[in-house]
Amino acid sequence: MRQLCLGELVITSLVTLSPLATTAVAAASVCNNETAAILQIDGKWGYITAKQLTFSGTWAREIACFDAVIQPASLLSAAIEHLPAELIKSAVFFEVDGKITAFSTPELLFAALFSRYKLQQLQMEAILDTVGESVCVIDQAGKVVSWNKSAERLYGIAAGNILGNSIDSFFTNLLVKKAAAERITVKDQYHNPCSQTHVLINAAPILMNSQVVGGVCAERDITEIVNLNQELTRTSRKVQSLEKEIDKISAKADAFTAVCGHSPGIIAAVNMARRVAATTAPLLLRGESGTGKEVFARAVHTASNRKGRFIEINCGALSANLIESELFGYQSGAFTGADHKGKAGLFELADGGTLFLDEIGEMPREMQVKLLRVLQEKNFYRVGGNVPVQVDVRIIAATHRELEKMIDNGEFREDLYYRLNVVTLHLPPLRDRREDIPELVYRGLKHFCSIHKAGADNSKVEPALMAALLEYDWPGNVRELNNILERLVILADDDMLTAACLPANITAGSTQNKTNCQTLPLTVTTLSELMTFERALITQALQENNFNKAAAAKKLGIPRSTLYYKMQQLNLEPGGVSNLTAASKK
Repeated sequence: MRQLCLGELVITSLVTLSPLATTAVAAASVCNNETAAILQIDGKWGYITAKQLTFSGTWAREIACFDAVIQPASLLSAAIEHLPAELIKSAVFFEVDGKITAFSTPELLFAALFSRYKLQQLQMEAILDTVGESVCVIDQAGKVVSWNKSAERLYGIAAGNILGNSIDSFFTNLLVKKAAAERITVKDQYHNPCSQTHVLINAAPILMNSQVVGGVCAERDITEIVNLNQELTRTSRKVQSLEKEIDKISAKADAFTAVCGHSPGIIAAVNMARRVAATTAPLLLRGESGTGKEVFARAVHTASNRKGRFIEINCGALSANLIESELFGYQSGAFTGADHKGKAGLFELADGGTLFLDEIGEMPREMQVKLLRVLQEKNFYRVGGNVPVQVDVRIIAATHRELEKMIDNGEFREDLYYRLNVVTLHLPPLRDRREDIPELVYRGLKHFCSIHKAGADNSKVEPALMAALLEYDWPGNVRELNNILERLVILADDDMLTAACLPANITAGSTQNKTNCQTLPLTVTTLSELMTFERALITQALQENNFNKAAAAKKLGIPRSTLYYKMQQLNLEPGGVSNLTAASKK
């Protein structure tokens, strides 16, 4: 706030009178407390104010007072904190170069100060009632000396009820008193001054001559924000809880969403897996490497609602010396280097759940005997242990090998084969279900884009690329396809995937059954467009082979049964294709 100067409190409107002027003339010159008359007699200056006009006399010199002292006019620029003592005790003339420029008396100075005080009071009240924060000022005794309208609204306490009273009578845990007592300044601190009221408070002590004479605080009401945040938190928790329940219900309703494809072979396998999932019977998954045996195993476990874990082990990845301890665990001191606490095996970890034995055909023959015993007796002994461990484990095994030939060669136990082969699922290789490739491509691209190019969309496939993917035989099946899709996403320069990024072995392998698709102006971005692409390919193959389905299936590289299925799925009945052909010939 700007400091008040002495020049703003003195009278600068001065009228110089002749000593022989009448009191009537003097009265006309001094009309208020902002004007004074001065006169000089025998080199001494006198003054006439409204007070002197009350004196009796005819001439101005008779009522004038000559008791004023003279001070330099340079004092007028000084702050009122440094007032000369003469201003309070007597009248003062201020002169510069022998000329009187201002005048003051104790009475006039007090009146000017009082007028300034009333003005500042009005200004302060306007400020306090204009700001949005609630403002409270206390004196050194803790009594409230200022309480604005925002504070009235926030706390519901009228100014007339709190002003002049101790603030302790209305609130507890007051930061403004703490700030004053400890001479600290608080900035934007959360505070809960009373129940159901939340504020951000600024508080500071009020100092005079380095002594604390009170404190001031300004509080911004955030009660509504806090309540909304609490409600949002509660709602968010409910939403998260509902999402978890929905996920559980969704997973429970269809655990096979991870299985991609709608070919007859896959649909048959999924339907069989759904029926088997609810039982505890062992399940044997058979198929080439990369056909998705682990995906099926996990889906069967999820659909089974077993409470335990899904534990997997690749029987071909461990040596004969390690696989027993991995499966059954070991006791303390069972062998050199063993953990002194012992270790639980995978059977124990999978208790109440599912144990997936991948590549069961690679299991050492001596371990096959012990596995058979567990399947029959539902218990086993840890390595080095003599106490049987009882378990409830569902076994799912998988292999790509011909177990029947291994039995003939003495490499696999026949009794274990019959124990595992209660229900068998044959997963078709990708070359036998080419109609699933567009869906696998679409889902794979979405997955790898989210990993390697977040926010980008590399799901647009050049027709030539899709044709090459459809024509390739995929010896590595879905695993190899996903490997190629990840490569395409990484190497793509824009959002259009082209055949230029394919490895040489893919392009070379596809030339044997290459179908001319340069005339297909398709940009594959969605499943519906993929179906349109399939429809165009099949229609073209049928037309080029005079609607010989066997020849068309051979050209497309798919079984005739698959061609019939796709024609029915895409509504490509013989009549419809003929009409399409006839229309195209026109």
